[in-house]
Amino acid sequence: MKKIVLFIFPLLFLLTSCTAAADIEEEKNLVIGFSQSGTESKWRKKHTDSIKTELEKNNQVLYRNGYMSQERQIQDIRTFIAYKVDLIVFTPLQEDGWELILTEAKQADIPVIVVDRHISVSDQSLYITHIGPSFKAEGNRGGLYVTNHFADSQKEEINILELSGLPETSPTTLRTEGFQETISRDSRMKIVDTLSGDYIRMKGKEQMEQYIEEHDISSIDVLYSHNDEMTHGALEALAKTDVVPGKDIIIVTIDAQEDMIRKLRAGDVNCVVECNPNAGWFVANAIERYFSGHELAHEIYMPETVFSESNLDTIPTRNY
Repeated sequence: MKKIVLFIFPLLFLLTSCTAAADIEEEKNLVIGFSQSGTESKWRKKHTDSIKTELEKNNQVLYRNGYMSQERQIQDIRTFIAYKVDLIVFTPLQEDGWELILTEAKQADIPVIVVDRHISVSDQSLYITHIGPSFKAEGNRGGLYVTNHFADSQKEEINILELSGLPETSPTTLRTEGFQETISRDSRMKIVDTLSGDYIRMKGKEQMEQYIEEHDISSIDVLYSHNDEMTHGALEALAKTDVVPGKDIIIVTIDAQEDMIRKLRAGDVNCVVECNPNAGWFVANAIERYFSGHELAHEIYMPETVFSESNLDTIPTRNY
């Protein structure tokens, strides 16, 4: 009988230990609700993959795609609240219209992290931090390339065509502000027209084709595009003209997708300002620090750079 007791006791101990270890592991796993604004570009898909991959390493992730609809995103966030997730991560489609749903999240004691685009709310405590690029700095960098490029030019006027993104979003507003701020140092430079391509390739192409039909495109010295997808569309439209991209018209674009880096190497564009999609580590790190009791900065900016003919040999593989 003693032998049986001695055998059962260590077995029970092992089972109890395994159960305790499983409970500890379960306590570490958070349930994160992640609402993405859409999948309109390779950049956005990489952004989504980066966040999901990092969060899924240590958490359960409930992912929802808003498909470029704020109403859908709001419903998805409301679903997260009903599910009682531990934290919500979302990339807003636009700046306004989030106050009510984020108030619901706050009342449910669910912290929120805003990623990529900014939001406009009267109560800043509705979210614990914003993680993303400095869009104004991206505009500054694009403007700096243009001013440096024409620094020794004898041109009396430098006409710039702007292909802007989705209206009423922080990237669009701040990329315009940053660019204008920098080019204002050279009185010759003027944005003669602004087209809206909504960050979509086909819309960028349509806008550029219409502009070419109604205006003399040869009078434009610079095309400043807010993202690579619209730039691809603009290049397709320019291919039907006698204007040579990269030579007759200087092209500055933002994002740094792999396919646009190839255009840079081919000389079809002149400057590619990076918009870093790899937000995953920053988001996961912020969540870990928050639940460890650390106070987070209300703005967390991600590192970015600029690519041009001056550093072609050092451009890393983009993977998107």
